[in-house]
Amino acid sequence: MAEGVATLPEERGKWRDLEKILLRQGNIVGANFEPNAELIDDLGEYARVLVVGAGGLGCELLKDLALSGFRNLDVIDMDTIEVSNLNRQFLFRFQDVGKPKAEIAAKRVMERISGVNIIPHFCRIEDKDLSFYSEFNLIALGLDSIEARSYINSVVCSFLDPPGIQ
Repeated sequence: MAEGVATLPEERGKWRDLEKILLRQGNIVGANFEPNAELIDDLGEYARVLVVGAGGLGCELLKDLALSGFRNLDVIDMDTIEVSNLNRQFLFRFQDVGKPKAEIAAKRVMERISGVNIIPHFCRIEDKDLSFYSEFNLIALGLDSIEARSYINSVVCSFLDPPGIQ
């Protein structure tokens, strides 16, 4: 398996859900999709993941994705760190107050987990065009704003072209 991805039998359980997706045909995969175990090996190394939000939930997502073996991560957040964030966002310290959440979260995860590359984006989600979002294989939402969730949902839905719907 890819470097950093668990291979011990007792650790295989964490891949159970991915195996359900990657080892069988499904309704939303392309006609040329061939399920196989190598997809799991490649997932951590080649998949590009965007974490939207670098607050309490976003920091957890970023850390968990990196610990799960994903190596190519991006994080986007428009906020800066405030003193009131420190009790619930474990990646931030007092000396980080006033700095961009995305940049500090990326830096701290990369300091602690070797082999992961995290690109921070300090901007509003609306500042990025559709081509930016289309670069990712997975978009994970760590948002506390209903408006922001709705925006990202509409972006992602715009990539779908269900058969028979005009």
